[in-house]
Order: sequence, then structure tokens, then C-alpha cells
Amino acid sequence: MNRRLSFCLASLCVLALAWPASAQLRIVTYNTANGTFPSGNNPSPRAGMDNVLQAIGDEVTNGITRPIDAIIFQEHDGPSTTAQEFVDLLDGIYGVGTYGRSTVITLPNFSDNIRQTLVYNTNTLSLIDEKSFGITGSTAAARQTSRYQLRPVGYDASADFYVYNSHYKAGTSCCGSTSDQARRAFEANTIRTDSDSLGQGASIIYAGDFNMRSSSETAYQTLLSAGNGQAIDPINSPGTWNNNFTFREIHTQSPHDGSDGLVGGGIDDRLDFQLVTGELLDNEGVSYIPGSYHTFGNNGTTFNQAVNAGSNTYPVAASILDDLAHVSDHLPVVADYQLPAKMSVSVGSVPSRVIVGATVSVPVTVTNAAPVLTANGADELDYIGTASGDFSGNFAAIANPLDSGNVHLLSLDTSSPKISFGNLAVGSSSQSAADTLFGQILSNTVLDHSNASFVSGLNQDLLTIDFGTLGVGGTVNSAFDLFNLEQALGFTADLDLDSIIGSGDTAVLGSNLAAFSALAAGGSNAFSASFDTSAPGSFSATYTLNLSDEDIAGATNQVLTLQLLGEVAGLLAGDLDADGFVGITDLNIVLGVWNTSVPAGNLLAGDPSGDGFVGIEDLNVVLGNWNAGTPPPPGSVVPEPTTLALLGLGAFAMLRRRK
Repeated sequence: MNRRLSFCLASLCVLALAWPASAQLRIVTYNTANGTFPSGNNPSPRAGMDNVLQAIGDEVTNGITRPIDAIIFQEHDGPSTTAQEFVDLLDGIYGVGTYGRSTVITLPNFSDNIRQTLVYNTNTLSLIDEKSFGITGSTAAARQTSRYQLRPVGYDASADFYVYNSHYKAGTSCCGSTSDQARRAFEANTIRTDSDSLGQGASIIYAGDFNMRSSSETAYQTLLSAGNGQAIDPINSPGTWNNNFTFREIHTQSPHDGSDGLVGGGIDDRLDFQLVTGELLDNEGVSYIPGSYHTFGNNGTTFNQAVNAGSNTYPVAASILDDLAHVSDHLPVVADYQLPAKMSVSVGSVPSRVIVGATVSVPVTVTNAAPVLTANGADELDYIGTASGDFSGNFAAIANPLDSGNVHLLSLDTSSPKISFGNLAVGSSSQSAADTLFGQILSNTVLDHSNASFVSGLNQDLLTIDFGTLGVGGTVNSAFDLFNLEQALGFTADLDLDSIIGSGDTAVLGSNLAAFSALAAGGSNAFSASFDTSAPGSFSATYTLNLSDEDIAGATNQVLTLQLLGEVAGLLAGDLDADGFVGITDLNIVLGVWNTSVPAGNLLAGDPSGDGFVGIEDLNVVLGNWNAGTPPPPGSVVPEPTTLALLGLGAFAMLRRRK
């Protein structure tokens, strides 16, 4: 593929992933030749360095692109000078305050005024500790080593890793106590003594300009020797690297064409390294992402040439290759490292009230919330969870980065009315994971069913109201109540009347029943039934009351029945004995219960007026229709009028005279 076309495709991917990017850590080691030795070096970044640093951040590796998280620098004047200028350079790209730097100063040997520094992205890494150590001299290390303790932002100390930043003695001399190789071996031994003291399990990156030409060199083998801090080459490329075509893709020096006072000669040496301990190769916690280690700008097409040679097909713009050829006499070595997992747990809504026998499932969603843009940017999340008390459920699973989350269901014991309590605990065993412990108290109230009844304190599902036999007249009413009987003290569901279905003579026998909700336990609602007596006949109606528990889980239905009966006699007004004639017998019925209360409208009880009291109104009804109808047949026994009856007739006569 054409180099420029490859760059365009890469740029499209970059545009799709805007800053700030999440995912793994992008670690770079880079000898930028910005010290004040040898004479003529420039302690400030050279023109075009900002383009190079941004291009490293824009580069797509394993589908991921992100700004540099940490740059391990060699050949700087110092932290407060050169390193600070690099901080300003990166802040100019990504925003003020984005990057920070180390502060420890390493001691050089004699007039070799070049030091190691660290610049890091403060949004993704925290510098926990730093130190310089080692003896320098003509028979010892050329420069002190820097050690940095770094922690990914949002994680605890278990995710810490260490970076050893070294600039070993250059040169190829191999004999005598002052040989270059002996001094490199001295420094490597000093580093291993320090790293071994960190104990087993430390995550370590050994980085820098090693100035070694073969894996057989004593210093290199010292780093790779057994022990707590044993180093491993993540790309497993042992051999003689110097001027060897086999290793052309991992060569880092010299990209320059020989001008500007920088070392030239073409790219033919692997002098710059990132070695790691086994803890960074186990795909757990912070760990090297396979396939990400590479020399930026070199894909093996410029062996023994300058990096901006026309043969270079590395997928960046030609201008970036030109900058690489003039900003330093080394190429940066880039590797990506995954983040640990990050556990996030969310518990679905627990219903505050349910009813005995309800099936209640509470969803628990466990997510790997590591801040990534691609699934290979973080470790998997291994976790287990358990619920106790009135809630039950055990689960164990794995959540991968970017998955929507695993849903687990907890069950609630609803076998009896009570206040329910339980505990949910979720924990992760993933290495260095964040937020590995989660706990939540769960609570709920379980209620007994409501119980509808027509009678207080007694379960009665059928009520019959018989209005009896009434004369033609108005409307008669009869009151009744609906109760919600308390089943379990303090733990009984509310009652709803959902619908009323009537059948039969509902136009004559009616009720003011109406749907209601939330009738509390122990409460009642009052209603009445009505009987329209405007037409004679025998009538009946049935009302089916469909009731239920309040609308919560476990609700069930209930049915109550209201029966209404009544008869309207087709009689003459005042014909209380229903013989078809208004006479002395009817008068005697009224006078027999004179001045008393009787069932309203009950003809045979002597209340033709229907007001529930036998008095002058009823007498007037009888006397007002006196002798109406068909007299009894001849020979029938006709009762003698009582004294009151005679008085009544006299009173009636007086009333008529007044008119």
C-alpha cells in the first residue's frame, strides 16, 4: 500500500476516536538528544518534535489510538529545563495542565551533562514516587538510574508499576576493568539489586537507551537473570542486533542523515528497549498488549538508511518522517499496556411492597467499567456475588470490557407477611482491579392479601337486601357497607373495587356502588341500594363486585355478590288489605298501628304514605279514596268500625267541610 494512502486511512481512524481517549496506556521510551553534552547539543526540543509526539498519539495500533501516557526520556538537560519544555509542547497540543513531569535529578559522570526524565499524562497516570540511585564513575555506571512508581488514575496501589529509566554507557570496548561493557554490566547489576528488593510480584518496565548490540552481553543477561525482578523481552528477539538485517524492524538508531550535529549512518542498531517483568506478560491487571511493541517510523524498509528515505513505507505522512530525521538520532520505542478491570454494580429497583406469594426478581447488573474504547484495552473482570437474609441468589461470571454487563437475578422470600431485609455482596478477584468490593442492604415489605366483606369482623361475600312488598309510590333506600378486613396486623394490603356488573331488574333495583382504590385494612366505604316503586311487579337484581388487592406484585382478585329483591303491589291508594276495595278493613289497619314507626312504604304495615310513620297522612290516604273499588261480595263479613274509625270519618268529614 502506498505510504501516503496508508496515512490517510490511519487518519480517518484517528478522527473517529476523539480525545480524550480511553483504553490502555501508551508508553514511549525516547532518546531525544537534548542534553548539553556533547558540545553543540540543543537542550530544547527541536522544530518538528511536536508533530512527532502528536503522530505517536494519533497512530492506530491494534485498533486503538490515544495520546502518549508516559514518555521515558534520555539525554535531557534536566526535569525543570528540557522536560518542562516537553510538557509545554504536549500541553500545547492537548491542553494546559494535561501533562506533568518528574523532579528527581540524576547525576551524570564527569562532564556528561545529560540526564533521564519522565513526562506523563496527568489524566491517566499519577507519579507516586521517584528516586535516582547508583554509583557513577570511570569504572561504574555512566549515569545514575531513575526509578518511577506510577499508578493508573482511578485505581489503587495494587495497580502500581515501576519504570527504570537508564542510559547505559555507550561504546563497544570489551576488555579490562574500564571497558564499556563492564560499566553497563555494573549498572545492570545495580538495577537488579534495586528491583529485586521490590519483592516478588512487582510490575516493572526496564526502559531507555541500553547501548547494547547483542543479547549475549553480560548487562543484558543480568537483566534477564532469574529473581524477583527478572526482565523479559516482550517481543522475544534475542541475537546480535547490530547491523543485522534480520532485526531491521526494531532498530532505533540512527534515523538521521548526518546533518545538524546528530549521529548519522542509517538505521542499523537496536539500542532502545522496553523490557518487562513476567507480571506484565500474564494478561492480568496492567499488562503488555501483544503486538503493540514497535519502533515508531520504522517498519524495516529503511535498513541502513535515514528514516525519511524514499523507500520507507511506514504509514505516516512524509512530513512526519522528515521530522523524525531531524529531531533526534534515535527513534522512539512504543508499547501499549492494558488497564486492570474496573467493577461496576447496579441493583435494579426493589419493590417497596409486595403481597404474600408474589414472585419477585431483583436484577443485579455487573459491568467491567474500565475506561476503554476497545475490548483489548483492559483486563477481564472475574467476580462472584451472593445475597443473604430474605433475599437469595449466588452468581459467578466474567465481564469483558465494553460489554453491556451481566444481569443476575435475586429472589425475595414472600412466604409470609413481614418486613424483609437482606444483604448483597459482590467481589472481584481480578488482578489490580478497581472498586472490587460492593455491598448493599436490601429491604421490602410483604403484605397479606386484602379481604373484602359486607360485614365488619366477619367474612361475608353475599349480601341480600329484600325490600318486601310495597305499594306504588316513590323510591326506597337501604344502606350497606363494604369492609377490608385486616388479615395480619399492620401487614394487610389495601383493597380496590375494580368494577361492578349488574344483571336483572337493575333499572328498578339499583345502587350507588362505584369503583374505588386503596381502601386500607380495617376501613370501610358506605353505599346504599334503592328500590323504585313507581310500577307494580315483582323484581330482583344481582350486582357482581369485582375486587382485588392493591396493584402490586402478588395481587389477587375477589368477588362479592349483592342481591336485591322487592315487590310493588298494584293496589288502589289506601287498599291496605289488598282486597280491591278501600273500606273499613283498611281503616282499621291504619288505626291499629296509629302513631307508630313502621317499615317505610309497607302497605300491610299501615304506611300507605311511605314516610315510615303511621299518622294523619296515612289516614287521609285511606279516607281520601274511601269506598273506591269493588265492594266485597254479598255475605262477606265486614268488620264493625272501631270508635277511632268513626272519629276518623268524622275528622275526614270536617276536613272536607273546610275545603
